[in-house]
Amino acid sequence: MTMSLMDNATESLNPSTPLAFLPPALADQFELSRYLLAATLGAYVWDIALNLGNDHALLFKHRVRFPTIVYFLSRAFTLAYILTNFVYTVAPVKSCNALELSGSICFVLSQTATAMLFFLRVTAVWYPSKVAFVLFSILWIAILGGGITAPLGIRAAHMGPTMQCIFIAVPVDTEAAAIMPLINDTAIFFAINYRILAHTIAADSLLARLRIFFGGTGLSTLSQALLRSGQHFYLIVVATHVAYLVLRGSSPVYRAMLAVPAFTLVNAMACLVFRRIKFGLISSDGISNPPITGPSEDFHATANPRLLSLHSCRTDPTTTEFGSNTAYPLDVRVQEIDKFEHGADASQEIFRPTALA
Repeated sequence: MTMSLMDNATESLNPSTPLAFLPPALADQFELSRYLLAATLGAYVWDIALNLGNDHALLFKHRVRFPTIVYFLSRAFTLAYILTNFVYTVAPVKSCNALELSGSICFVLSQTATAMLFFLRVTAVWYPSKVAFVLFSILWIAILGGGITAPLGIRAAHMGPTMQCIFIAVPVDTEAAAIMPLINDTAIFFAINYRILAHTIAADSLLARLRIFFGGTGLSTLSQALLRSGQHFYLIVVATHVAYLVLRGSSPVYRAMLAVPAFTLVNAMACLVFRRIKFGLISSDGISNPPITGPSEDFHATANPRLLSLHSCRTDPTTTEFGSNTAYPLDVRVQEIDKFEHGADASQEIFRPTALA
């Protein structure tokens, strides 16, 4: 009698418990992914809530240009990417592949929009270098190509007879979706660092500058310049990409689980730099000092740029808020911020190196 009951219990799994249809190790991974996705969603929504005032200012107190549109698109697509993955892991779904495809498309759009923010920044710092523009344009296209491997390759299915979904196939070629952003963001990080190094360190050769960069005299000045340019946020981005590639395991669940918080953090850092440059709280080029001083936290400053004193100087026609003027860096920056308040011609600003500011 006892043996008969145990046999029946083993043969008939409870269909209302989807994890019962998975091997114990895979079930533990899936449960862990639920907690991680819930934490990621909560953190990102909290970040959005904290910056509602800043986003309102971007929409209604500044000219809405192409970089601002890219900023809001990256935020929207990233939130959609997190939501689709969260629903995927906690809710019953009729078509797993359809939801997975929606999430992958959101991932591609979020990744390319975030990469565009990086692209606008680095091309502005290196303006008017055509080589830098072409190089980072190719890298941005490569990110788009690598991201497309996700919706083309990842597949999902129901857990047994339940309506709960799980990833069943994450092809090796989807590694490109993680590797290309690492290459791009690392290249941007070092490209901006080199630009700052070249303008900050008074040295005769590249080797001399590199010695200073890696610990020689003058490092304090360089460190301050890197902080003014927001490079510490970009360093977090590069470290996140590296950690994601190192920590992701062979399990499809781990690969999908770690991707969401990793790329969410990358987007948060890119948007943070954009807002700080837009509001003038950090230097856009690493050369000039920020005209507006404020706390180290995100923007909740109410300083009016027009209250800043303007010195009389002739502005270089090729110099803009996101570029550099070695002669009058501070004065030009203050003038350009004030120009926003008076509604400058957007057609002249979109193609200038101040695109993010």
